[in-house]
Formats: sequence, C-alpha cells, structure tokens
Amino acid sequence: MEIDLQKISGLPILLDKERMELKFDGDFASMKKFERGLDELRPYLKNPEAKDGPDPVYYVWRYAHLKSDNEKIKATNLRYDLTLIPPGTIDDEFVKTAGHYHLPYSEIFEILYGRAYILTQQYDENPKIITAVNLMEAGTGEQVFIPRGFGHNIINVFNEPLLVANWISKKAAYNYKPYKNNHGASYYFLDNDNLIDIVKNPNYDSVPEIKKIPSKKQSFPLYSKILNHPEELTA
Repeated sequence: MEIDLQKISGLPILLDKERMELKFDGDFASMKKFERGLDELRPYLKNPEAKDGPDPVYYVWRYAHLKSDNEKIKATNLRYDLTLIPPGTIDDEFVKTAGHYHLPYSEIFEILYGRAYILTQQYDENPKIITAVNLMEAGTGEQVFIPRGFGHNIINVFNEPLLVANWISKKAAYNYKPYKNNHGASYYFLDNDNLIDIVKNPNYDSVPEIKKIPSKKQSFPLYSKILNHPEELTA
C-alpha cells in the first residue's frame, strides 16, 4: 500500500510502508541516496556487538527537490533531505540515526509520517561534558528547529515507519566523531516490555537532565515555507 504524502510535504512523494521505499512521482532533480547499515551504526550503539535489528537501519535522500525549483534552491544555498527510519529495535535499543554536529549551522525538521523523538545536545569545549540536552517529540506535520551549536539524533520509538524532512545549508559539514567516540548520544532510548526507558549514556563524563521542548504544528509544508522564505533558517 502506497501512502500519498503530497499534501503534507508539498511534493509528489509516495511511501510504501511494506517495502520501506519512497516513490518520487514527479520531475525531481538528481538525488543522492544512501543507506546506513547495521555494521556502520555499531560504534553509535549502546551494545556495539548487537546482532538483532533492521539492516539497513535507515535511508537518506539528499537534494530531494523538483527540477522546476533548481534556481530557487541554488539561490538559497540550502539542501532539502529526507530520512526514512523503520520501526524496531537493535537488541533493546530503539532504532535511531547516528547523530552528528554541523557547526555553525542551524537546521529545521518536519515529520512527514510517523512520530519522532529528536534529541539535541551541546557542549562547550569537551565533547564528553554535555551542557544542555533537549528532547522534542513531534508527529506528522510538526516542525522542530535545531539551533546552531547543537548536535542531534532522531529515534523511532513507535511501531510505524518514520519519515523526516530537513533543510540544511549546503555548506554544512558533518562531525560524527563526538557521537562515535561516546557510543551514541548522551541518552539511550530502550525498549522495556513496550515501555520506553530513557537512560544516561555512561560513556560521557557529565550529562544534565533532559529538558522537554514542544514541537510546532505549521500551516504550510516545510518544503515551500523555506524555499520561499530561506531567511527563516539562515537568519
């Protein structure tokens, strides 16, 4: 069964939940697709030796825009991406993205299908000493802003595929090292008999308590919103 996401995304995209695939039913520009496999994700896991879990763990499409928007995209110097995360666990840890920083750029997310936990964290000088941790739970049509200076990862704790869109600067570089060296983010999200346990990652020297931040429901799809008003992200 294919789910039409055009109304929520502003783009002619279909989601095949069973095959964990996206269908781009329009004249899209050339995209870069890659998969994050289980072996590649191991350094970011609570248990790097985990054997049970989806593989690939998640899928990413970069530069997902229409050819007719090429000139606007070029002028913004931004990139629109899609990330598809299946439901499930890797051992007892819920499926997640690896996590990274891309200083000094901000980023904005929109949930196109499912529900997401988005965990952000910040450090001053030592990546093992976290000074702020924020958690946002966001559902379909809700948007989450990631301010400059914060790293982030996305966790799928629900029994549905999770599709997330984002806008980010084309100049953004990805620093995965702080997450990789500490075996993931500052908190793990664990499946405890259908309950969600959120536990501190002991590989960090200092981690503050989580601050919960509300997400925002928007009237317009993120794609057209930022395409027409890029200053909302780049200011």
